[in-house]
Amino acid sequence: MPQARLAISVLFLLCGLNFASWATRIPDFKEFLSLSDAELGSILMGLPIGSMVSLPLAGWLIARYNSKIICLLAIVLYILILPALTFISSSLFLFVGLFSFGMAGDILNISMNTQVVSLEKLTNKKTMSSFHAIFSIGLMLGSLLGGYLVKLDVTLNQHFYMIALCNLISIIGVYRYLLIDSKNEEQENNMVEPKFKLNNYLLILSFVAFCGMLCEGAMADWISLYFKLLPNLDGYPFTIGFSSFAFSMVIGRLIGDWAAKHLSIRNILMINGLLIALGMSITVFFTQVPLLIFGCFITGLGISTIVPMIYSQAGNTKDTSPAMAIAAVSTIAYVGFMLGPVVIGFLSEYYGLKQALILLIILGLLASGISKFALNKE
Repeated sequence: MPQARLAISVLFLLCGLNFASWATRIPDFKEFLSLSDAELGSILMGLPIGSMVSLPLAGWLIARYNSKIICLLAIVLYILILPALTFISSSLFLFVGLFSFGMAGDILNISMNTQVVSLEKLTNKKTMSSFHAIFSIGLMLGSLLGGYLVKLDVTLNQHFYMIALCNLISIIGVYRYLLIDSKNEEQENNMVEPKFKLNNYLLILSFVAFCGMLCEGAMADWISLYFKLLPNLDGYPFTIGFSSFAFSMVIGRLIGDWAAKHLSIRNILMINGLLIALGMSITVFFTQVPLLIFGCFITGLGISTIVPMIYSQAGNTKDTSPAMAIAAVSTIAYVGFMLGPVVIGFLSEYYGLKQALILLIILGLLASGISKFALNKE
């Protein structure tokens, strides 16, 4: 079991590393293709669209076959797509590249979360949040590495080929230790065709996840640009806000499993929303760089446990397979991830990036309010 846990951890680490490697290079693509904020926002939509398109496909493939082989498929896609992104020479090709990147990311997302559900059933322990912490560690390491490589003038080609090689070596090392999915009794007896199935409770959770994912997507795609536009960074790299955000996601997710034992999901999600609103208020309305970094940190704490808590709930639904339940919830949540970059881009075009980020404050308050008044006490 420790070998399986390590193998799944590597998948979460790679997922964060791959995404952060792209996110830290967004300014390069913006400059190279001479894109406006609105144009960039539209092109960035390719990644979450690819993610959303792949959600039902990933759920079906895993329910039909096994998450172990689908994890391998996702990593192979990353190995092929990352080098391909370095050859992009037009907005259309970048959109197609991001669409493919998004598909690979979410196929990995659903399959590795299904692995966690199988591990939780075998060990009878809640571990979902701690695995998402490892994703955030990958995100943080990827952002720090990306910022460092940019500072050293390492080319985009060298950077992405290095990450592709890391994927290749890692999957070769851990694939044999991944788990064969467990099935519940009802699935084994009935052998029904996998279908999306959401009750009212999970629909409410999905909408809260929608708000959280929109904020997460906006932070990932725009916060580095926001810091780059600051008049005086006081010697900090422009990726410092994103790094702070990613670091706090690690901390929040490391304590998430403990929180799940002592607090209801209703209370956890209420706190999450309030922290998002507080953190973004500090980031938007203050000017001192240390305070802005702290604001990103608080925002990350707020976003950190939304997705793992909801995925764990969905993955333990009794009347459908874990993969299909997670995919169904994720479909709604990823609409938010899809809308975040493009909405912020268009708002930034007309009102400025600082004003556009106020949307995240509103979403945090909305998520908190929905959790308080729409979710039943547990």
